[in-house]
Amino acid sequence: MDQFAADEWDAMAGSQPFLKHAFLHALEASGCVSFQTGWQPHHLGMWQRNRLIAAMPLYLKSHSYGEYVFDWRWADACEQTGRPYYPKLLCAIPFTPVPGPRLLAVAQEDRNLLISHLFEWVKECGLSSFHCLFPDDTSDVALNKAGLLQRQGYQFHWPNPGYRDFDEFLASLSHDKRKKIRQERRKVHDAGIRFEIRCGHDIRESDWAFFHRCYEHTYRLHRSTPYLNLDFFLLLGECLSQFALMVLGYRHSRPICSALNLHDDERLFGRYWGTLAGC
Repeated sequence: MDQFAADEWDAMAGSQPFLKHAFLHALEASGCVSFQTGWQPHHLGMWQRNRLIAAMPLYLKSHSYGEYVFDWRWADACEQTGRPYYPKLLCAIPFTPVPGPRLLAVAQEDRNLLISHLFEWVKECGLSSFHCLFPDDTSDVALNKAGLLQRQGYQFHWPNPGYRDFDEFLASLSHDKRKKIRQERRKVHDAGIRFEIRCGHDIRESDWAFFHRCYEHTYRLHRSTPYLNLDFFLLLGECLSQFALMVLGYRHSRPICSALNLHDDERLFGRYWGTLAGC
């Protein structure tokens, strides 16, 4: 990402935090995204009169981990024919299954030209395939017109119709669901657990460190390796704090759990959470 001017990239990226130059740069600067981790940055850009007019976040992948889309059978089938599946070329936000722009461009004709250059580069390098994950409608339409095969998936997004408060939200549910939610909240209250919400620069370095311990523990519980390290989250707090919202849970003044959300002007993205063993 060092090859791209942050203001020019962000001017095309829209409001979503995950596509911001600082977010992608933090992944690289922290070492979470690198040749060693199987996510080799290979971003594509187009310039006109020394100004960026189109770009794609691209990675050469030596595996399929961290994508939240599973293509292991494709890889097996490809290699059974005698062709290597990896490295493959991936357009995505690493470790982030959030739909959003993928073909960044000032104008539609720039987007089409970007795709043309992309295909030429894939052929020249002899790569097995190109994949674009979780594109928004604009990127999806452009890639379909270019001849890419579409694989459909489903996500659940909760739209807020404008509830005045939590009680109005509960009133919209069935009796059984209201009862269950109230019982669960009462159990948390009776256990002496309270929550604090911190945003932006109010999130302290010690909060980031505690959150990372919770995040790591969640992965270890499921016998997985966490993709993101503490350096990444500290960079996130330093460069993108305006998009961060952290929830911290306390019992007897001691932090026991946390969750990190990122947001833009309209949406809240719940991304990472966890608690510590023995709490």
